Amino acid sequence: MTRQPVYRSTYHQRGAALLTGLIFMVILTLLGITAARMAGLEERMSGNMRDRALAMQAAEMALRDAERDIMNSGRISGLTNFVPACTDGLCYNGVGGYAQAVWTTVSMTAAPSVAFGTHTAAAAIGGLSAQPRYLIEGIRRTPPGGGEAFYYRITARAQGANPNTVIWLQVVFKP
Repeated sequence: MTRQPVYRSTYHQRGAALLTGLIFMVILTLLGITAARMAGLEERMSGNMRDRALAMQAAEMALRDAERDIMNSGRISGLTNFVPACTDGLCYNGVGGYAQAVWTTVSMTAAPSVAFGTHTAAAAIGGLSAQPRYLIEGIRRTPPGGGEAFYYRITARAQGANPNTVIWLQVVFKP
């Protein structure tokens, strides 16, 4: 018995390798698109985190600037220059305090709040969409045993490079 060579006919091929290759290419394309989208999302997230950190640092610097204003400018001694209506960044809290928090009722993007460095001659902070601003509220307290104590509530508002990134910080300062 002799064997006949087996030849495959081109009529029996159905293009399975082509179909498999195309499916594989579609899957790889989808994976590539997903990876590119994730990289873009992660880049935007890290940019937002950086901008928030920049705004946070600017707000911290505004708080320190207000503390220097209280300690060194010579315009604040006790409640000197504080009036019930806020002017030049100074607000008097009064005996009973405000019915509503003062920073919610006045502008923190213009007067009566003051810009960073206004009374301390500190250099402007670079990379921000606007310089941080602050208000100082004077608070008079009578501690047990008599006497008077003066405290200052400082409220700072800062923006990052993007004006939509806003940080508010507040501290009570006793010199």
